Amino acid sequence: MLPKSRILSALLLGLGAMLLAWGLLAPHFLHFDGRMPLDLEHTTYSLRDEKAKTRLNQDPDGRVLDAPVTRQLHAEFKDPVDVNSVTVRMGVTTMRESRQADLDRLITASVWSYRLDRFTGLPLTPATVADQPASPTRSVPVDALWVKFPANAEQITYQVFDDTLRKPVPANFAEELSIDGRTVYRYHQDIEPTNVALGYAGPFNTTTFKDGEKGFLFHSGTRDIFVDQHTGMVVDIHEKFDDFYGTAKGEKKEQVLLFDAQLSDTDRAALVQQAASINDGSTIALLNKVAVGVGLVVSIVALLGVFGVGRRKAS
Repeated sequence: MLPKSRILSALLLGLGAMLLAWGLLAPHFLHFDGRMPLDLEHTTYSLRDEKAKTRLNQDPDGRVLDAPVTRQLHAEFKDPVDVNSVTVRMGVTTMRESRQADLDRLITASVWSYRLDRFTGLPLTPATVADQPASPTRSVPVDALWVKFPANAEQITYQVFDDTLRKPVPANFAEELSIDGRTVYRYHQDIEPTNVALGYAGPFNTTTFKDGEKGFLFHSGTRDIFVDQHTGMVVDIHEKFDDFYGTAKGEKKEQVLLFDAQLSDTDRAALVQQAASINDGSTIALLNKVAVGVGLVVSIVALLGVFGVGRRKAS
């Protein structure tokens, strides 16, 4: 019959093996690493400017209204989905608050769909975009972040998508902030006046001025994106746009959109709280390392006991 010490050592060896297996294998089938959850409650970003200036697209004289404008970005996560990726459907609308019919109040609207890497936030496919009623969709390469930044975001420059230009714009790290106890990074985009019509054809990308000269839509402004550092979730956006019709040389002639807005305090607080509820993996990673360390020590001690190393021989 085996001595009790050897039986105990054998049990300890089993325990050590279990701890080692858990610490080494758990990261491969349990994902607590800040990747995009699929059940987020807050996925709408509403930016409202009470004193915006917008051009009436249907007015032949290009009359400009002073009226509140809301720009809204709404994300939905849809099938097909797997542990690493998901299909994202992004709706972007800019709407004027006035007594006009809904179609006249709508300034711009587009719907984007593409595959997204749930951890890095990078696109895995080109996007299909619909921006005109009853018109065919187009394929547009995104090649940049938009809905989400990488988990454990860095103090570097990221390429972030601009839906008006339909191309990436550098977003430079600007500062580190603390919002409701969370570490938040602010990234800043400067958009120099850019001729949108040179990038793609659109119904409002060109116009004709009263003197008969052809005009082009120019997009310009700044954007600040506030990102929860641990999860990469966007928790606030501040946009200042000056879009106008100008000559081929960029001379401004007619205002199209003058917009300065950010999220409300309530929406920002909800997004920060939501980011705090997402497990970024740091605690789990530490526990896995502890499990490997303890399992290794227990296994070594148990092996010594099983083989009787260090035990005195009977006289």
